[in-house]
Amino acid sequence: MKPIDDGGIPVLLKFSNIGREHFDYPKEIEAIELAKTKGWREALEILYDAEMVRYSTDAPRLKFLDLLPLSKESNVLEIGIGFGQHTLEIAKRVKQLDTLEIRWVNSMFTKIRCEQEGVTNVSFKCGGDDCRVPFSDSSYDIVVLNLVLEWCAGALPSESRQAGQQRLLAEIHRVLKPGGIVQVNTKNRFAYRLLLGGRDEHVFEMRFGSALPRWLLKLILRAKGKAQPPGYLYSYNALERLLRKAGLDTVQSYWAAPEMRFPISFIPVDAASVREARKQLSRQGHSRSTNLLTRLTPASFVRYVMPGLFFIARKS
Repeated sequence: MKPIDDGGIPVLLKFSNIGREHFDYPKEIEAIELAKTKGWREALEILYDAEMVRYSTDAPRLKFLDLLPLSKESNVLEIGIGFGQHTLEIAKRVKQLDTLEIRWVNSMFTKIRCEQEGVTNVSFKCGGDDCRVPFSDSSYDIVVLNLVLEWCAGALPSESRQAGQQRLLAEIHRVLKPGGIVQVNTKNRFAYRLLLGGRDEHVFEMRFGSALPRWLLKLILRAKGKAQPPGYLYSYNALERLLRKAGLDTVQSYWAAPEMRFPISFIPVDAASVREARKQLSRQGHSRSTNLLTRLTPASFVRYVMPGLFFIARKS
């Protein structure tokens, strides 16, 4: 059988390979082939719905990059690149961008996207499914971990997700230069959407999902014959403790309003900043119910129920 071309991307997966990816992700493989002939944007528009296209191309989603001290002197690592929705813009602002993605199909699509846009200061590696980062100590000024932490550590069924997530953050601490920062954006276990009974994609689309007490969730999953859920979320305080345990000190945290996937504003979570921002915000939640509840929530408490948790933390 003819070997599958890796596209020049080093594949360092511990629990998968390119052959399996071709089998598991046929739509993404088709997107790669279409991107080569029709261009990356048209490939997305042909194969994916409008929401996915927007998620992968919408310029306002890049606003969070303005919170980071990106410069032409910066060496940056982006972990979990998806279809490159942030990669090109990060690369335009920095000296060198290295990427690590658990799916080869995503790395390959983004590589094509960068080539077609004339972006040349990006390197690609496929790996990290063991929550390890295959880069040298003290290599990076900034690490970007955007909507990735909640999904990592699923390849080892004998290991808790918390252990894998902690290892990933420790690895990030290792590859950061002294004084370097990591941006961590993840979903909030106690977001109003889940507290109101919304379905949780991290727990088999179960209502309330991650917002349930851990012991109760385990009992329900056991009764349903379900294995470890595909994702693991934290509360505001728990994520801050997790970062500190990895040797990372919180510099700032933000409320992405009205919701984290398509934010309009990033607001520091201190009460004074929240009160001031509320004078300008037309929406404070994604749905009518979350908008109303967030408006009624005391400014000092918003951080605990906002849709996502956005931290910037520093290596001492």
